[in-house]
Amino acid sequence: MAEPSLDRSMGAFLGLAVGDALGAPYEGLGRGSYPPVSDYSAEGVHGLGAGGWTDDTAMAICLAESLLARGGVDERDLLERFLRWYRTGENSCTGAAAGISRKTRAALEGFERSGRVDAAAELENAGNGAIMRLAPVAIFFRRNEIEARRAAARQARVTHTAQTALTAAECFADLLVVALQTGDPEAVSRAAAGSKRLADICDPHGKQREQISSAPRAADTLEAALWCLEGAAGFEQAVIEAVNLGGDTDTIGAVTGQLAGAIFGASAIPPRWLAALHSRARLEDLARRLHEQGTEVAP
Repeated sequence: MAEPSLDRSMGAFLGLAVGDALGAPYEGLGRGSYPPVSDYSAEGVHGLGAGGWTDDTAMAICLAESLLARGGVDERDLLERFLRWYRTGENSCTGAAAGISRKTRAALEGFERSGRVDAAAELENAGNGAIMRLAPVAIFFRRNEIEARRAAARQARVTHTAQTALTAAECFADLLVVALQTGDPEAVSRAAAGSKRLADICDPHGKQREQISSAPRAADTLEAALWCLEGAAGFEQAVIEAVNLGGDTDTIGAVTGQLAGAIFGASAIPPRWLAALHSRARLEDLARRLHEQGTEVAP
């Protein structure tokens, strides 16, 4: 087993991919319209193999490799990597950009046409793509919460510019950093409860399942992930709850998986899920490199 801090960093990245892969076959399906999920499926809306993942993980790989290559967020480099993924399938598990949203496609095409890194500004995208790929930023900047928050907003802004999406990215970065630093679910709960900015966009506390939205908006997805973690005893329970909410199942799974993995560590992810996860070794290597290089980024 990796030492605890590295285990949590690897858990955040692998948890993202595991949640994405579990939810991918059911993306867009209504709550309760498919059998309860407990494992990967080779069937589903994207035609992926069991353990295959979508845009959530592919864009996280692009972000991780950009951070490592550039030593931080470089918007142009990041957009070029996203564009190659969209156009050529680079960093996908199928050779195609599975799951890309209409507005993210428009943002990348706008950058392709104009070369402007702020091409997404006119789209006012409030979608959950701003948070679905965030684990690499939190791992890399885990020792500096201010930089983690800034980097979270910068990586979000290349495709998502609505204020709620940017706030969700910053708040999620705060929670991921607490999780990565402590591995303490109570510390994460206290940080969430004490954040006025988070309360301004979502509040899962005391809500019933039917009150939790599974729409593909950043604020709704963050609320859903926090709700799934609120009563969970561990990684598996939280992520299973997430992918059974219906709707944007892959991203709700990915966001929940990031935070659950950061709290409980990769060692808490069921071995059967890790064994069948597409590109597991590559994801582990990226998480390790982010963890090692990120320790040099101090306040």
